[in-house]
Amino acid sequence: MSVATEPTHLGKYEIESVLGKGAMGIVYKARDPHIERTVAIKTVRKDLLDADLAAHFMARFRNEARAAGRLHHPNIVGIYEHGEADNVAYIAMEYVDGTGLREYLNRKAQFEFHQVIAILVQLLGALDFAHAQGVVHRDIKPANLILTSSGTLKVADFGIARIDASNMTMTGMVMGTPSYMAPEQCRGMPSDHRADLFSVGVVLYELLTGARPFEGSVESIAYKICHEDPGPRRRYRR
Repeated sequence: MSVATEPTHLGKYEIESVLGKGAMGIVYKARDPHIERTVAIKTVRKDLLDADLAAHFMARFRNEARAAGRLHHPNIVGIYEHGEADNVAYIAMEYVDGTGLREYLNRKAQFEFHQVIAILVQLLGALDFAHAQGVVHRDIKPANLILTSSGTLKVADFGIARIDASNMTMTGMVMGTPSYMAPEQCRGMPSDHRADLFSVGVVLYELLTGARPFEGSVESIAYKICHEDPGPRRRYRR
């Protein structure tokens, strides 16, 4: 029985190591030999996609490249190239030497108030820039926020972003992460930049309390977001 090995190249990029693995693909650390730059390569194995969902999933993948590719901002992960090699689609992007905010929260890390303010200022600055370019992220959450050792925040993963009047998603299609979605997203209604601001509020709540405003099943979270107010911050550890 043969054992699958990692590729040594994707297009012009030289693969150095694996940064992470998911159900549909792998993220690699790689090197662009032409300009001697370290990059991250996000991949999707097209042959692993369900035939009925493949077109939509690949559209989301290309959308991420299109959305972030037009955003040149110090707090947004830069996109360099979208390509395909053999049966793999990939995005070459800025390599960020940092830790996901989700990982910090999973470790029950407690942020000082000035650190929370610094994170929020950078996040809002990045989103203000994106919104001015007609790009709405629509999936702001700790897993898509990276902190470097120097405290710089990077916003990643524009896979379900809305670009201007793009019709990639339609009314009635619920997209996003339930705990961080705005009410209009939970209802499958059209959303704009205000949905990102709602998600920022949820992230702020979690940074201050260590807990999300609402917990439960997907359905119960959606109901609470639409019909209830979150509990006061004092009921938690701070």
